[in-house]
Amino acid sequence: MVPTSNSNDGVLPHDLLHDILLRLPARPLCRFRAVCRPWRALLSVPRFADAHVARHPDPHFAVVVSGRLNSFGRELVDVYLVDASSGDVVKRVCAGRCERPKEVSTHGGMVLLVDNNQMLRVLDPASGAFSLVPDYMDHPNNCSFTLGRTASTGEYKALRIRTDKDIRGERQVICCSVLTLGRGHLARWRNVPNPPQTVITERRFVAVVDGVAYFVLSMPYMHDRSGSDWIAAFDLEAEQWQPDLIGGPPETRNGGLRVTLAELRGSLVVAQDGHRAATLDLWFLLAGSGDGKVGQQHWSKQYTVTMPYHGRPWRLWEESAEPVVVLDDGRIVFWVWPSNSLRGGVMRVYDPITSGQTDVAAEAKCTHVGVYTGSLLRLP
Repeated sequence: MVPTSNSNDGVLPHDLLHDILLRLPARPLCRFRAVCRPWRALLSVPRFADAHVARHPDPHFAVVVSGRLNSFGRELVDVYLVDASSGDVVKRVCAGRCERPKEVSTHGGMVLLVDNNQMLRVLDPASGAFSLVPDYMDHPNNCSFTLGRTASTGEYKALRIRTDKDIRGERQVICCSVLTLGRGHLARWRNVPNPPQTVITERRFVAVVDGVAYFVLSMPYMHDRSGSDWIAAFDLEAEQWQPDLIGGPPETRNGGLRVTLAELRGSLVVAQDGHRAATLDLWFLLAGSGDGKVGQQHWSKQYTVTMPYHGRPWRLWEESAEPVVVLDDGRIVFWVWPSNSLRGGVMRVYDPITSGQTDVAAEAKCTHVGVYTGSLLRLP
């Protein structure tokens, strides 16, 4: 085959070069764009990026870090894209000034940031650009925000839940609303019905799976309903709460619930924390016949992980380990949060075959950890 003028300047045939570069990790490929113009053109084609993601399916972490100051002494927020296997930072995207993010929600390739002034902004790491959510000055206090994506259309939507305390001091849901992102100034919040029971909106009690946002019921309801159903579900496409609550795994039905929700391998996962033994049982909600109260789905305990906390075989009460992603080779990546702190933590990789664990990264000023499933080759 005689190389053509667009076949890497006559050094290698275009098809051969394509196949060779497709086998390499994304991080060196980003640097290879500087080799020459033909290489840059090849590595910047969206079709190449899609083929690379299909060959290298492991996602990256989106780690939100605050504390860096600009030249005027004002705090900035950065989003680090971190290799989920090695812990290496492959990209840093500045989200601009954001007064200590009160809340962060990530899904797919987007990040939703909320600061203490209730200002919302959406960051697209693929372009490094962010935009303010419409009506950002009109958000009432005591609101939480969950970012998700509809299963059929792929639209990103934000679910806003406003709560307030009743006369007993218990938090109740006041109202819910939904916003479809990507519509510019035409986007508006739409009121939707409230959940069947009051839900917890903290990050570790929420998971979005296949276009459905799952929430753990608030503590009073969980205690009242131990042995019953304690997960509420909101369909982002239909923009309504599912009428029936979902029962948890069998071993969580006897009171003393210490759980978190996560999305792993496309399934809803309940991580049950055995506090005294420092273990985590990972229950997957799987399709198929079962005798639970979730129709044609059933819970399956697929992992029991012994989790040493910061070098100790035991843990302090406030320490927690959250499963974030299952890698293509079966290893599980956790983020371990320290005691009595909403910031910082350790990225830990667990191998279920050897039961070995490796701490690959730590970040003292981290405020949120999510999963970035986009291609690094789409980043600027």
